[in-house]
Amino acid sequence: MKPILKTLGLSLSLFISACAVSPQSVVVQPLVNVSGALYGQGRALTISVEDHRANTALGSLGGIYEASSTITLSNDINAALLVAANAASLQLGFDGSSSATPAHVTLVLEQLTYDTQTSNLIHTISLDAKITLITDINGSNHIGHYRTQRSHKFPRLPDAQKNAEIINEVLSTSLERGFSDISLAKFLAHN
Repeated sequence: MKPILKTLGLSLSLFISACAVSPQSVVVQPLVNVSGALYGQGRALTISVEDHRANTALGSLGGIYEASSTITLSNDINAALLVAANAASLQLGFDGSSSATPAHVTLVLEQLTYDTQTSNLIHTISLDAKITLITDINGSNHIGHYRTQRSHKFPRLPDAQKNAEIINEVLSTSLERGFSDISLAKFLAHN
């Protein structure tokens, strides 16, 4: 009887430990590849970044200890977004070579979330990134909101490297949508 209890106890402890998930910290480095017209036309452009997220943790990896299995960022999100936005502006021709009135863009990170749902041993990861670009030229403003949502299914929870990849993808897509916005290009052309 004792060997059966030991085996049952060992099996139960292995099952419980398999349900526990360690927290992860990922590096964000969105890459922006903007194609289309070079609507910057040499105009000088400055960019600032603001993080308006309600919580610095992106979400939870799930498991029985969901509150402690958070996914967070290990680098400065504002600095990473600024590098990506500056790269996008150079791709679009904002290089300060013209005498056009300089423009300023405030990039606001409104939301970046990570949600895990598990059903039938399949983990569904839902990501949501929302940014706002506020462009100002001599007091005239253009405001655009850009959101990207993605879901991925995995047979096992992704590691930090895979999570960084899918998080960077939603951020990159939102940035590309913002800097490729035709209404932003028209606003800049008329001001």
